[in-house]
Amino acid sequence: MKHPSWTTALITAALAFGLAACAGMQRAEWNVLSADPVPETGFIAEPEQLDFETLAPFQGMWSSPEVDWRKFRKLYVAPVDTGHLLPMSLWDKTNIRESKVESYDVFVQAIELRERVEDAFRDDPQKHFTVLDDASQIDEQTVVLELSLVQLVPNKAILGVIGIGAWAMPLEIGIPLATLTAFISHGSIAIEGDVRGAGSDQVLMTFADRENGKMRVIDLRSLTWYGNAHESMDEWADALVELANAPPGHKVKHAGFFTFMPW
Repeated sequence: MKHPSWTTALITAALAFGLAACAGMQRAEWNVLSADPVPETGFIAEPEQLDFETLAPFQGMWSSPEVDWRKFRKLYVAPVDTGHLLPMSLWDKTNIRESKVESYDVFVQAIELRERVEDAFRDDPQKHFTVLDDASQIDEQTVVLELSLVQLVPNKAILGVIGIGAWAMPLEIGIPLATLTAFISHGSIAIEGDVRGAGSDQVLMTFADRENGKMRVIDLRSLTWYGNAHESMDEWADALVELANAPPGHKVKHAGFFTFMPW
């Protein structure tokens, strides 16, 4: 019997993933595809306030019912903290990039995270905030966004190559292998953060989130060390902009865990 072509396998997998990604399946996606919550690291002053039972843009989130941070007109994004990094598991360390993570990568990606958040606020069509470049410019009209990069695990790029190559195999081998590598090739990235009013130093919001790479039919991001992490950074930045502009009662949703986009 002739095996279906890799094109047929691709279409079949795409349809299966597409059904799983329907809006009505958001809770199932959250339960199956989301990363484990971030354990306490000491960066957030009161982690017990975080609500981990919501489909908010972050796994854990708390916002003050008393203060609306939308009323502030200036924003300062502090340099991203790297002093609360969680230890890597044995599986995380099984990567040829492992020796570079704590000595180099975490500092580079912390800078990258800060820049992406600043760029998102600068590109905000509503121009809600003036983004300050220097801490000396902070005044009572400023909110300060403090972020900590608490986990950074690079993708296993070799497994990503195997996963893409699996689509050329017979259907009964290619789909299971591609699906398996999609789960185990991804690294992860996690942050904690808070938003403070500069005038009173009052905490307006705290949040924590850990993300694995999105599920894709063809995953070109998995061929890079931090392609998936950069995608998460952009989604966090966009969520923060949306939260800053959101009227009372508006629910900002978590980004999807599946995409048809290969990059």
